Amino acid sequence: MSSPLPPLRVCIMAGGKGERFWPASRAARPKQLLPIASQHSLIAETVQRNLHLVPGEHIYVVTTQDQAPDIQRELPVLPPANIIAEPFGKNTTPCIALITALVAAHSPDIVLAVVPADHVIPDAARYAQTLRDAATVAAHERAILTIGIAPRSPETGYGYILASDGLPTHTATAFSRVEQFIEKPPLPRAEELIATGRAFWNAGMFVFRVADMLAAFQQFLPETHSAVQHLIRSVGTPDEHTAVTALYATAPAISIDYAVMEKARNVIVAHGLFAWDDVGSWAAVADHWPHDAAGNAVRGEVLLIDSTGCVVQNDGPGITAVLGLHDLVVVRTSDAVLVCPKTRAQDVKQIVQRLLQNPAWRPFT
Repeated sequence: MSSPLPPLRVCIMAGGKGERFWPASRAARPKQLLPIASQHSLIAETVQRNLHLVPGEHIYVVTTQDQAPDIQRELPVLPPANIIAEPFGKNTTPCIALITALVAAHSPDIVLAVVPADHVIPDAARYAQTLRDAATVAAHERAILTIGIAPRSPETGYGYILASDGLPTHTATAFSRVEQFIEKPPLPRAEELIATGRAFWNAGMFVFRVADMLAAFQQFLPETHSAVQHLIRSVGTPDEHTAVTALYATAPAISIDYAVMEKARNVIVAHGLFAWDDVGSWAAVADHWPHDAAGNAVRGEVLLIDSTGCVVQNDGPGITAVLGLHDLVVVRTSDAVLVCPKTRAQDVKQIVQRLLQNPAWRPFT
């Protein structure tokens, strides 16, 4: 396959709340706007690596009404019109339907890459090569592509993609047909999947010609497809805002994985060989921060004594001291403190849910 690169656009999904990164992540300033793995916000890093793929005017960000102003300030490299605010959050299916319609209004042959805003991918060049190859295959095969990551361990917090037959191409990236999507499996099942040598972590990235996603909506979500078609006709007219709201009222509040990917037959997985981390909790940031001799990962003014394997971030005034503790997460901001075992870091969102139940505590969310 030696086809030239098709016309390509990138959409960054940035509507997440980042509840597992409380208290640093709040509703008004969620995870993707935080400098989790470096001195730059996750969304700024996402834009920078996609600039290796397309110019800024071809990168769009879909986010919430509340987050849009901060994201626009964070991303001056993008045209303000490319920051698109959803009428309300409703999982990834409406988000992808929205950007598909907006791009299809220009041409149904454009290939769209849809990626999350809050992942860590250090090798921008290899990432861009994978996405370019995926765009070429998507256009040639009239297929919907997903990016799979070679698993490093039997993680139970990720979905998996089980590949079947390899797809012959002349690209640097290898591709396979998808046999099955598996939602977050228990440990024995994760071990079985890895033992097959055909399993990948599901990175939540998608590449497709917009005409092929429109066909999938028509097949699996006909009511949503009708709303998408109406939006396509309304782009650039006074009816556009009303059409967007109608689309969100119609589309189901489910992920694109459930709505399309697990049902479609023309799905291909790209073998993503770049380093990838969704940095899903405070425990995960330890892989990206410097460590002291006792294995502690620290940011800010922190004093540790006789403590090992801790993750400590101090964003508040003064100093945070940790004495005689092991494998804990300690995060301090100006108005809140989190302390939990690293093994419970995935459960931090329970704190946010409990805070929301008490009107007096809601300002801390």
